[in-house]
Amino acid sequence: MALGACGGGKKKVEQPKDDGAALKQPVPPPETEEDREKKRHAEALAIIPEGSTCLPPELRSPTAPRLELAAIGAEAVVCAVDQDRTRLLGAVGCWSVDVHSGELKYQPPAPLPGRGFAVQLDDHCARGFCLPKDAKVPTDPVAFMAWNLDNSKVAVLAGDNVHIFDAASKAHESTFSIRGDKGVTSDPTAINWAGDKNGGGEALFIEASDGTTSPVFAFKPDGTPIGPIEAIGSTAAKPNLLSTKNGSFMLLDTKRVAISEQGFSTVTTYEIDTGKRAKLVRKLPAGPCKKDELDASWRDPAAQVAPKCKDYITKTFSPLIGADAVAGSKNFLVLLRGPRLGELAGIDAKTLSEKKTIKMPWCDAAGGAAPAAGGDKP
Repeated sequence: MALGACGGGKKKVEQPKDDGAALKQPVPPPETEEDREKKRHAEALAIIPEGSTCLPPELRSPTAPRLELAAIGAEAVVCAVDQDRTRLLGAVGCWSVDVHSGELKYQPPAPLPGRGFAVQLDDHCARGFCLPKDAKVPTDPVAFMAWNLDNSKVAVLAGDNVHIFDAASKAHESTFSIRGDKGVTSDPTAINWAGDKNGGGEALFIEASDGTTSPVFAFKPDGTPIGPIEAIGSTAAKPNLLSTKNGSFMLLDTKRVAISEQGFSTVTTYEIDTGKRAKLVRKLPAGPCKKDELDASWRDPAAQVAPKCKDYITKTFSPLIGADAVAGSKNFLVLLRGPRLGELAGIDAKTLSEKKTIKMPWCDAAGGAAPAAGGDKP
């Protein structure tokens, strides 16, 4: 009776109605190009710390960022450019190089004028340069882009089309196809923009490859095809296209580009305004390789050759396969590869003989060290 009088039993508590509002989370704002740039910058600094005055040893890895060379004003500038297709950060570190001592002075990473690089597409945009909405984009969302030498224009190669933009406003100006008569016949692998629009004209150069040969095709900035760069002596009946396989495409100066073949065995220069070509041949003493051994090595770097021949190829040709070069008054300044990565060579612009070696410092050797992450600049 006492319990009943006290109103025994549990009192029913009204539960608040859940209309789902409490479960809703604020939607994060869409990622902007500024956000992506900050992420790329942070990843770049993790590879090459700001203020570093030496080359990190990780650059020796085949999958590491690739060193590239350019002449900017009176300075030789070397940048490490990311090749990892899962991120494609662009330049992750740059240095001006003292061509007498090899000393490096850090510069904030930035695209090298004229020299193209691969980027990931974000929907229809490459680093904030957005293609028209109806533009076709490649299934593999990778594009190639290059600034012209005065940094006023940008070219983006996406799939079979080149899109031209104003660099300052990022406004899309024009589009042209790389295919058709005199156009690219295989898969594009790079785009470069060379020449001086105020003194001889400009041209876009598209490197391509079918796995066997790697020709280079030239276009005027308005999209007019100039055609592939041919070897001297080539004819319409028997065309002979120069190939960068086992060689390289080089931006020598504001008026000339060049293609080296077979580890600088030959270099063919090409004048941008006239198309005039000149061939340079490197004179080498007789080596231990038989002709069929050399031919086999050019077709397949893994070909079996005699040990002495292999050593000769490694010493004589490997450092110059894929080498970058810029022109001085009498010599080419050449960024070496392979066993001599981290070295620059002064090579005679007529005989292609090496005259001087400039060694840049590595961080795991005497001559330079990277500052600790977050530490003071040197």
